[in-house]
Amino acid sequence: MSRTTFFGFGAYVGSLQGLTRCAWWDDDPVGVYNFAQAALVPVDLANNLSAARAGTISYADVQCDDHRQDGGLTTIGPMFPTGAVIGMCWLTETYYLTLANRPPRQPASAPNDAYDYEVTSYQYAGGEQADRRFYGFHAKIVAMNGALSSVEIWNAGTGKISGRAPAGTWWLDLAAVALPAAGGTTTALNTPGALFLDAATAKSLQLRGPKRPPDLGTCELP
Repeated sequence: MSRTTFFGFGAYVGSLQGLTRCAWWDDDPVGVYNFAQAALVPVDLANNLSAARAGTISYADVQCDDHRQDGGLTTIGPMFPTGAVIGMCWLTETYYLTLANRPPRQPASAPNDAYDYEVTSYQYAGGEQADRRFYGFHAKIVAMNGALSSVEIWNAGTGKISGRAPAGTWWLDLAAVALPAAGGTTTALNTPGALFLDAATAKSLQLRGPKRPPDLGTCELP
């Protein structure tokens, strides 16, 4: 079983090097970076999960998640010059760690709106999780009844906003629809923490994904 970890960032494209290769700022290029070229984050949007599944690149060479039109979370591109130049780019953890100018997990313009796990997703390949995708949310278990847990869940990207109410409360069999505690999900009663919920369940509950950049970022999960 293999797992690919993705980190989500707001992306303002500032440079194009080809149909799928670009570089972007993770935050306001005017107010935060003053258009500093050294702060640009390079990525080849063609080096995505679909390419690895097709065997055209190795999983080790995946740089980013697929575009939304292909079932992923990335919204810039996918090809230029006609693709979107403001949106989100979800980088693999492996590629992120190779960057000399790694963008912060929480942007300078909104450092207190979300926990890191709310802008994290996992894609499995094979094994007991088969080909499942899990999205990170802020959550709190408020009651338990046998295999079911009553869980308050915040829309992704809002967990640290003071006074923000959860999106709702649902009875869930966490063993069936979420990663176990070893995978990062909280299991303690009345203790807020991470919930990595499978994509099908998150979509059925109409939960929203992180909105970055805050003015144009997408909220709908694919």
